[in-house]
Amino acid sequence: METIITSGNNASGSSGTVTYSIGQVFYTYIGTEPVFNVAQGIQHQENDETLGNPEIEEPAKAEMFVFPNPTSDFVNISMTGLELQSAHRSYRLYDIQARLLKQNTISQDETQVSLANLTPSVYILVVYVDNKKLKSFKIIKN
Repeated sequence: METIITSGNNASGSSGTVTYSIGQVFYTYIGTEPVFNVAQGIQHQENDETLGNPEIEEPAKAEMFVFPNPTSDFVNISMTGLELQSAHRSYRLYDIQARLLKQNTISQDETQVSLANLTPSVYILVVYVDNKKLKSFKIIKN
């Protein structure tokens, strides 16, 4: 297989560089006699090389669960993930009228929040990482 490029150039701009060719003609020798096949258009040279894929490690994802829900006296906040390990973590517990009832830091992967002194109702538990709201949970106390 032979490719003859009749015209081409390099083009560059603010977003990068591209090499292009115009009017490629593709010649193929067929059989034992000097017979050639000419095809116009763009042909790509066959290449047996394979591009490698570097191993890309995906970062561990943060997971957070609050259980049991509904509850009668406490809930557990379970947090795992590398990005949560070194961060400042805390929670705030609000009633349905958005009054702050309780707040504390989270120093372990699993933290227990007592609801024993609260009346049966719906509460909002908000978890913060580095003083930014990460996730909110609706807690039902029976």
